[in-house]
Amino acid sequence: MMGLGVAPTGWRGRGVVMRVLLAGDTHGNTGHVRRVLDVAAELDVDAVFQLGDFGYWEHEPSGVRYLDAVNRSARSRGVDVYFLDGNHDKSSLLMESYGDDRDEQGFVIVRPRVRYAPRGHRWSWRGTNFLAFGGALSLDRERRLAEEQRRYEKALRKEGFRVGAGRPPVAVPTYAGSLWFPEEEGTDADVDTILTDPSPVDVLLTHDKPLRAAPEFNRKGEPRCLPNQARIQRLVDAYRPAVAAHGHLHFRYTEELAHPDGSVTRVEGLAADPMASYDVPGYRVADSWLLLDPAASTSSADADPGTVEAATGS
Repeated sequence: MMGLGVAPTGWRGRGVVMRVLLAGDTHGNTGHVRRVLDVAAELDVDAVFQLGDFGYWEHEPSGVRYLDAVNRSARSRGVDVYFLDGNHDKSSLLMESYGDDRDEQGFVIVRPRVRYAPRGHRWSWRGTNFLAFGGALSLDRERRLAEEQRRYEKALRKEGFRVGAGRPPVAVPTYAGSLWFPEEEGTDADVDTILTDPSPVDVLLTHDKPLRAAPEFNRKGEPRCLPNQARIQRLVDAYRPAVAAHGHLHFRYTEELAHPDGSVTRVEGLAADPMASYDVPGYRVADSWLLLDPAASTSSADADPGTVEAATGS
C-alpha cells in the first residue's frame, strides 16, 4: 500500500520520481506564484497543483499578463502548473477559449506550462488516483454585481459626453460577467454525473471544503455556503479518499473525517497569498503550500508536519 507523505526518495512509480506541491488561493498574485514556484524548485517537485482562485481573468489585459508571467516562471524553473477553478476564476471563458485543447491526460492546455483540471476531471499520477472538483459560492457577489453596474453607468456617461461632442456613437460594454461569474458553483447534477463512475479516488482536490470539516476559523460558514460544501461532502463520503485538499477559506488546518467502514479522510485546508490574508489568524505564507508525495512510507511519528501522509488504495 502506498502512502502520502514526504520521503527523500520522492514519488516513485514505474521507475519514475514525481512530487507535487499543492498551493492554496493565489488570486492572480504573480509575486506569490513565483515564490511558490521557487519552493517547488527547491523541493525538486515536478508539478504545482493550485486549488482554485488561481487568477484566470483573461477577459482583462492584466489576466493575460499574469498567465504569461506564470508560464515563463514555470518554464524557467522546470515545473508545470495545474489548477482547478475557484469562484473567482472565469471558467466559462477558459473552456470557450481552450476547452478543445487537451493534453494526453485530459487537462486543458491554457499555456504550455499552465493546465486546467475541469470539474470532475480524473487522472492518475504514478498509480495514485486524483479527482478535481472546482467552484464555490462568492459571499461578495452583491458587491461585485454593484461594481459591474457602476462601471457600466460610468461608461454610459462617458459615451454620452462623446456623442454630445459630435463623435460617432460606439457600443458600451455592459461589464456583466467581468467581476462575478455565474458559473462559480458546481451543481448537484455535476456530482451525480461524477458518481456514476465508481473508480477509486485516492486524492480529492477541491476549492471549497467538505461540509463536515470544521476548522476553527471559517470565513465560509453562512447558510448559503453550505449547499456547495454538501456537494463536496458527497464526493468524500462516496469515494473515501485518503486526502481531500482545498483552498477557499485562506486558513491552514488539518482534520480527519472518519467513515463508517473505519477508513479516514485527511482534510488539508491551505492558506492563500498574503494580499488576501490580512484577517487570517496565525497566518504564515508557508501555510499556503503543501508537499504531496504519494511514494512516502514514513510513519506518522516521522512525518514532516508540512506534508501529507495518509494511506491510499483499498
